[in-house]
Amino acid sequence: MSSSFSHHFNVQAVAAEGGPAQFGTNVLAGLVDGIDEYRHELERQRRSRSLGPGMLGAFLWVDDTELLRHIAEFPSACVVVSKQPRGPRSLEKLRKVADAVKDASGFPARALPHLEGLRLHEDGAAPVVGPGSASPDIQLPALRSLGYRKAGEHLVPILHTKMLLLGELWWHDEDGSGAVADVIGFTPSRLWLGSANGTESSRRSLEFGLWTQDPGLMEAAQKFLAEVVAQSEELDPDSNTLTPDLVEPDYDDEEMWEALTALADDAPDEGHRDSE
Repeated sequence: MSSSFSHHFNVQAVAAEGGPAQFGTNVLAGLVDGIDEYRHELERQRRSRSLGPGMLGAFLWVDDTELLRHIAEFPSACVVVSKQPRGPRSLEKLRKVADAVKDASGFPARALPHLEGLRLHEDGAAPVVGPGSASPDIQLPALRSLGYRKAGEHLVPILHTKMLLLGELWWHDEDGSGAVADVIGFTPSRLWLGSANGTESSRRSLEFGLWTQDPGLMEAAQKFLAEVVAQSEELDPDSNTLTPDLVEPDYDDEEMWEALTALADDAPDEGHRDSE
């Protein structure tokens, strides 16, 4: 007895915003092709302030060899998966996936405004920062996890989305107030949504997947994915609960006040200068 679906299920179309859509088997092929097409398109344009293509994603799980290779080789990428259970079989799956992306460059956290002020926790505690503390330059790994680890028969909520957002990383030498600064950001360009996990087995199932460039959907997806990344942890963390690696820092109020006082003392006396 055959255990595969025939090609008669396979249908391709064009979405309303001009992106390709697939229904049937092997929809991950359309995802991988779209990643290649966008990367080549951006490389041909070569804009002056571009830092290259960036990728954000969220899946229940990713183990497809071709998709993992594309994530690992993408110039900047961070894809979050649902936190996996412990056990010999799960640990072996994690090891293979971790090996596939071990040389990936990751994604700069400060390119997302939602993550810009966050710091890595220190032994589970928020770090204390003062006026002299250096701004963080956190490079997020290509694969991270989110959520709760299932233990026993207890059901836990999971990250069940299947989405990938591609865009362009860029830099600027001025901040929002016009002051000289080293600023980087991320502008979304196209979004993949589907029913398929990023798994090899999903290629044999009846699924759907589509690319869209709808501005509203891309904006909403970026906000959602930024929150997913902000709440994420390393690929195989010790915690069984939602325990983000990135946290809001604690500020040293005394040092902050002393720094503000010093600035006020050093400021020129405008009234005195006007009278001269």
